[in-house]
Amino acid sequence: MGIEKTPVLWTTGAPGAGKSTTAWGVYSRIAEAGGNVAYVDIDQLGLIGPPPGGGEASHAIKAANLLRVLEILRGRGARQLVVSGVLDPEIGIEPYFEGRDFDVTLVRLTCDRDELRSRFLGRGSPEGALPDLFELVDIYDRAAFGEEMDTTGQCPEETVDALFRRCVVESGPVLPPDVVEPQPGPVTVVTGPTAVGKSTAAWSVLYEMWQQESPVAYADIAQFGFVHPGPDPAVEAAILAAVRRGYREAGAERFIAVAREFLPEHRQVFKEATVVHLDADDATLTERVRRRAEGESALLAGDELRGAPPGVRDRVAARAIAEAAQARDSGGDRVILDTSGQEATETAAALRALVRQ
Repeated sequence: MGIEKTPVLWTTGAPGAGKSTTAWGVYSRIAEAGGNVAYVDIDQLGLIGPPPGGGEASHAIKAANLLRVLEILRGRGARQLVVSGVLDPEIGIEPYFEGRDFDVTLVRLTCDRDELRSRFLGRGSPEGALPDLFELVDIYDRAAFGEEMDTTGQCPEETVDALFRRCVVESGPVLPPDVVEPQPGPVTVVTGPTAVGKSTAAWSVLYEMWQQESPVAYADIAQFGFVHPGPDPAVEAAILAAVRRGYREAGAERFIAVAREFLPEHRQVFKEATVVHLDADDATLTERVRRRAEGESALLAGDELRGAPPGVRDRVAARAIAEAAQARDSGGDRVILDTSGQEATETAAALRALVRQ
């Protein structure tokens, strides 16, 4: 008897179509129902630059990393995998999964153009990008990849509900991942409490290095931890090592990662790493929580702050302040950057100086 294939529900579509929101909603519903499930955003698996030879090469890097990650999650015991994002619409996804033990359902979310325009602008995207958006929609429509699902007039919960009914909701044993192989190459890990500005500062440094044609890759370790039952630092470490290996094979020796806390499981991934910890006083952390809640950051899966009401903001701010205090008492081999009262550009400049050393 052959090995049972693991189901993969993959939502795709143009920016604003709702692929990430829907996939996260499906993952959350399965987790709430007690299923052994994992979620992967493939955009988090292709953060390497300068752009390696154009779109097709970038898609190939994402695909290779995605397969590495899905194999790890399958080995952990996931009964349902949920993926969001786009690969090359002309090539599709079938060539990458041929001969693999995954049963993939690719759903391409669509809606009429008036609604897509509203959704796109409603998430803070610039109006000047609309012509490029609609050109992309035309490309996707011509390619006709995946199973089209028209979501015009639907609220996100309705779309999630329709796809949730097609998923496997099963518990099952959680198996430990294989021991990771430490990865070589210069690594900077940026840590700090919630909303201190880790991603903003690290991304600024990353983008400048790309502009200077310096091959470097990036990872937000928290984005590798969407598993239920969880959290599971060991699986985060296994995915981190696999993605780091993929980036090295694609030509990026230098690596920047961000994490709220650099755990022992994460540390074993790297032969050597420079840890830069961002700190801030209570007032600064409270203000940065407010700003993030009001949309002053990229929207990522699992973001608890975007659009959060004041009560939630207050709880997150209190947690961030407690995290900062605990980190000050923990010591460790790291460089401390006090970012109290700083603008994002000032923090980025200080981090940039350390990365260059």
